[in-house]
Amino acid sequence: MDLEKLRKSILEGKPIVLIDEDREVEADLVYPAETITPQTLNFMLQAKGMLCLAMDEEEALRRGFFKLPSKDNETNFLISVDYKETFTGISAEERALTAKKIAEGLSIEHFRYPGHLHLLGGVGINRRKGHTEASLELMEMLGFKRYALIIELLDEEGNSHNFEFIQNFAEKHELPVITIKEVLKEVVKRKNFVRVFAEANLPSKYGAFKIVAFENQLDFKEHIAIIKEPYDVPLVRIHSECLTGDTLASLKCDCGSQLANALKMIAQEGGILLYLRQEGRGIGLKNKIKAYELQDKGFDTVEANKMLGFNEDERDFSVAYQLLKALGVSKVKLLTNNPGKVKALEEFGIEVVEVIPIFGEVNKVNRPYLEAKMLKLGHNLKPLLEGEE
Repeated sequence: MDLEKLRKSILEGKPIVLIDEDREVEADLVYPAETITPQTLNFMLQAKGMLCLAMDEEEALRRGFFKLPSKDNETNFLISVDYKETFTGISAEERALTAKKIAEGLSIEHFRYPGHLHLLGGVGINRRKGHTEASLELMEMLGFKRYALIIELLDEEGNSHNFEFIQNFAEKHELPVITIKEVLKEVVKRKNFVRVFAEANLPSKYGAFKIVAFENQLDFKEHIAIIKEPYDVPLVRIHSECLTGDTLASLKCDCGSQLANALKMIAQEGGILLYLRQEGRGIGLKNKIKAYELQDKGFDTVEANKMLGFNEDERDFSVAYQLLKALGVSKVKLLTNNPGKVKALEEFGIEVVEVIPIFGEVNKVNRPYLEAKMLKLGHNLKPLLEGEE
């Protein structure tokens, strides 16, 4: 993400097009409230959506603005307002003035309500990955206060999901385009959401380890690290939780044997096993069992996930980066057969100095599962599958 280019656009009075590819499947024009002009605001109104000012909810409540009823994870509306010294509050000039006064830090007594500028309360991009939260992080990264004017971009027929129109609009007006995913990735690089909470000795049949628990404000799950010291560049295994394989010795997958082999290798050389609570490649235990049900009917693991409405792999390895960051690790020798894990860590700035295959057991039951992972997910399992008789 080219922050210099984005800031240059803002300073030229041009909003940023911020795309949500996953949740709402739409785009908003975004601009810092503190520098808004009537001319830029009037241009933004061409988008035809609802013009809103996003601010941090905690800050809004502290200043006396109050919430309207909303469901969990829905757009978090606050009371709409006009600055008291406006006439009607509806013109571009008066809405720009209202926005700038909010960005100045004025409290609720300086505003009339309800008014013509809708307010949204951000709850943090770690808790909700919407335009409201992403726009606030974007403003901060670009050196502005955390107040953003945002408005949905609608096409000629009022459709907010027309990405071709969105792209053409951006090109016509020379507006930069970014996605919420890109903003989130940059935030994860810049901020610390994870810290070490507790650590203790963990003697095991594989060796003497240390187990570390974390305070996790990124995805709020209880991931752990199993560590064998000392190490220079540690062996690192990112292992996603598999109750059936890790605990119940299921023959449907190779997860339990992969876990055991990784712990043996780490015990000998020194390193870290990150145990991530991402059951079923991120779809959860109930859905994983439902996927097993479909696999019993002849579908492979990828087909089953898609039939349940999921992507082939729903995992997000940004938390793995944050865990390594909390442990002070920036270089790793990665134990994996999955190129996606290598790519994910490198995108966050972790130096992967070596990729080491980590195979589990192959049997008649899990062979189709492993073949699907190799052929459809790109996992490096050819040496394992060709070597098994």
